[in-house]
Amino acid sequence: MTNVRKVIKVLAGKTRGLDKKAKIKEMNHGLTILNLLVLRQKRDHGFSAFSFETLDAVDLILKRAQATR
Repeated sequence: MTNVRKVIKVLAGKTRGLDKKAKIKEMNHGLTILNLLVLRQKRDHGFSAFSFETLDAVDLILKRAQATR
């Protein structure tokens, strides 16, 4: 659960100054890039900094936030 908070904190930090809808859209874009990095790390080295479960949990939180906006 702490990794989920860390990922959301980093994604939110990169979207300062935007309105709520734009912030969620930009966080989704950042999450997509992070997913690609994790896939590449797992392919090349067999391990990565984050698990797929962590990224799926973040994706679920962002989808809920987008649905409420």
